[in-house]
Formats: sequence, structure tokens, C-alpha cells
Amino acid sequence: MILRFCAAAVLTALFAAAQPPSIHLQNGAFRVAGAPFDAEPVEGWVSIFRVYTTADDSQPVMGSYAVENGDLVFHPRYPVSRVAYRAVFAPPGIGPITAVFDPPPGPEPSTRVEQIYPTADILPANTLKLYICFSAPMSKGEAWSHIRLLDSDGRQVKLAFLEIEQELWDPDNRRLTVLFDPGRIKRGLVPALQDGLPIREGQTYTVMIDNGWHDARGVTLAEGFHKIFRGGPVDRDLPEPRLWKVQPPHSGTTEPLVVDFPKPMDWALVQRMIRVPGVNGAVSISRNETEWRFTPAAPWKSGAGSIVADNALEDVSGNHLNRAFDVDLKTARTAPATKESVIPFTVR
Repeated sequence: MILRFCAAAVLTALFAAAQPPSIHLQNGAFRVAGAPFDAEPVEGWVSIFRVYTTADDSQPVMGSYAVENGDLVFHPRYPVSRVAYRAVFAPPGIGPITAVFDPPPGPEPSTRVEQIYPTADILPANTLKLYICFSAPMSKGEAWSHIRLLDSDGRQVKLAFLEIEQELWDPDNRRLTVLFDPGRIKRGLVPALQDGLPIREGQTYTVMIDNGWHDARGVTLAEGFHKIFRGGPVDRDLPEPRLWKVQPPHSGTTEPLVVDFPKPMDWALVQRMIRVPGVNGAVSISRNETEWRFTPAAPWKSGAGSIVADNALEDVSGNHLNRAFDVDLKTARTAPATKESVIPFTVR
């Protein structure tokens, strides 16, 4: 920290033969050097040495005192934070000696929101979740103070999200899953009957993220972020693999194997729930999550192949390959109780 040392009053004969006492901040503790500390005053060390934060100059910082190597040392109860501190040493008969420690310049904000998924401009009225992706790890416990859903008039949509205390972060704290309140999406539940869907068809909405959100370093975002979209029709149809369009690659090349979906799929799930057995490669998602591309690590060999999709794969409304998220029990059809769907293709 940067030290601004204030002028000391005239010292008594007790310190006449010595240098004036000085106050230092070392390793998170405040230290008074250059004065004899033989015995603790009757009123305690706090009666002659106190530390304050300049943001709250009325109450001293809590902590403990000790005499270490001839210096009077104050150990704050909590770690020193990025605020200014004022330390005051005032032994009897001497005007106070004061030192102010300014916070050091911190790191520049650099973390940003990279993307919000789904990326489409029109989202089903019963969209189940959003993924907010950041360029660096984020802090936990702040999400609901910095995310808002606004309607076309700029008013916040109340109770749009399921604001659970246990935030849904990926292991790297760079992707946050935000759920729209399922109680407002499933028909027949009290929230759905009282408040309706969080998104209304034909209406325009904005997801707002302000820059007050702190990253894992404790530094706020470099800038805010917003996503504008329009509400589309409710989607309760299964994302059936038989309707997927497969573009097979040519043998002897590393052309990507491409699958086009009739509607957007869940961005995070589609990356790990579709595979090509026996072939190593990399997956990418494009065209507003309606295209899956698999690029092999080695050239394709001619012959038959297969694409295997886990039936737990969802579209953006939470509909699985074999089960709708919101089921009308009176009209629902029974889907095959299988774990996977297989789509054949031929390498040309």
C-alpha cells in the first residue's frame, strides 16, 4: 500500500533520544516501531493504538495486539482488504502519530461476457434455460444481483428466473446455467396459472447483465452485456432424430460430418450427448445451435457409420428426444424406453 505519513506532534522526553515512532503495514498487520513497549497500559493497547478504515472512521477495526521484536503489532481479525486504512498511535502526553495507507492500484477489469445461449433472435415462449459464458472464472453468490429480464418497456419481468441459492456453475466457474422458473412453464402448476409464461409470444425482451458482477479475482466486469430476443410460439414437440438431416463426409478426408436440426438444441448438452462410435474428433455447434459438426482427428474410412445420440438430449424448451418437458397426460404418446437413438450414415 502507498503510505501518506502525517506530521507528528512534539514528543516527550521519553522519546527524545530516539527517532520518532513510525507505523508500517507489513504482511497484513499494522506495526508501530521505534517506541518502548515494556508493559501494556491499564486500559489495554487499544487505548494508544487504533486502526480504522477511512470508509468508516467511527469504529476501529477489530483484531488483537502483541509485542513482537520490540514493536507493537495489531493483527486485524479479517484480512486486509482493498480499502484505505488510518492507523493512529497516541501514547499519553504525545500528540497522535497518524499514518494513512491507501489501497494499491488493482488489476484492470478484463473479464467479459462472451455469449448468452441460446443465440437465436426468436426463442420459444417456454424456453427453459440460458447459458451465460464468461471469458474468465467468476465469483459465486452474486448472480441474482446482476441479471435481469426486461420487457419491451424496460420494466423488469418479476419472478422470471428460478433464483436458487446454489448457483449452477460449470467446474471452471465460467458458464452459469440460468433456469426460467419451471413452475411458470409447466401447465397446471400454481405459478403458471397465476403468472403465466415468463416469455410471451410476439413480445420483445432483453437479458441485461450489469458490469458490477465480480470475477474470481474480485474485479468487476470490463463491461455489461445484453441480449435482445423476441418470444416465439410454445414448443412442446419432441426433437425427433428421424427428422435430422445428415451430410456425410468423403473418405480419405477430414471433412466434418454435419447434422442439421429442424430447431435449436440445448447448446451445452448437444456438445457431449452426440457421438460417433469408434472415431475421435472435435465437435462444434453453429447456426444458432441448429448445426452439429464433427471433425475427425484422422481421415475418414469409407463404409457405414453411425451417429449415436443420448435420449436425454434436449431442445431449448427442455424436450428430450423421447419425452416432452411439459406433458399433457391425456394426450401424451408413449415413447420408446431406450437410452439412445442411432442415426446411420455412409462415408462416400
